[in-house]
Amino acid sequence: MLTFLVIFVILWWLILFLILPIGVKKQESVKFGNDPGAPNNPMLKKKFLVTTIISFLLTCITLIIKNEIF
Repeated sequence: MLTFLVIFVILWWLILFLILPIGVKKQESVKFGNDPGAPNNPMLKKKFLVTTIISFLLTCITLIIKNEIF
């Protein structure tokens, strides 16, 4: 169980940083005080969900290959 958790957390962070820049569009009209590179709609909830699903599947595949599960 500890192996699953460690692999899952490492993969989750790695995949999150790979997915974060996907679909990001910066603001067209920047107001005073805002960063011009700030995303208009970062879609974080969707990205967290996708990251969790992908990480879970890759962790299961890794542990199946390593013969620690099933």
